Amino acid sequence: MVTWQDQWMLINPEGIIQLETVRAKPRPKTLEEKTVLLRWNGKHNGDLFLNRVGELLVENVKDVKIVKAWEAIPETKAITSNANKSKELAKKLSELKPDISIGAQGD
Repeated sequence: MVTWQDQWMLINPEGIIQLETVRAKPRPKTLEEKTVLLRWNGKHNGDLFLNRVGELLVENVKDVKIVKAWEAIPETKAITSNANKSKELAKKLSELKPDISIGAQGD
């Protein structure tokens, strides 16, 4: 005999996920002699904004180094669709050893 319990599985529709606590690196007091990572997700015009931010930093901050993630690691120019993919990209970006990161999307 087949009952309704054999045919249906109830799923919580709330979409609750477990988040891991992450300890952020302290912000530097100055950007002088620091490496600034610019992170773009590939959306239209985000790179234009970040290019300008980089130009302004170079013009105004002594010995700042600018790293454009989308040029250094092209696969990071992506919108991540899940937490595991985000972790993979974050690990790749951290290997560039930035002191601070600035991210932007476009549209």
